[in-house]
Amino acid sequence: PQATVNRIDNYEVVGKSRPSLPERIDNVLVCPNSNCISHAEPVSSSFAVRKRANDIALKCKYCEKEFSHNVVLAN
Repeated sequence: PQATVNRIDNYEVVGKSRPSLPERIDNVLVCPNSNCISHAEPVSSSFAVRKRANDIALKCKYCEKEFSHNVVLAN
């Protein structure tokens, strides 16, 4: 969330940009809730992304539970 991407051409920085968080992350992560329907059914994972004070929260589309990004990434 605090990254800066530098665009370089011929060894010189020609531009800078700050990437933004997507609204959703689909088909990449697994829900850490073992009771989530996404574990038992052939559905694609989907999380809504929300920035909190010092964290990023991910909310599962199916069980609607919200997790810290660290919890989801560790799963």
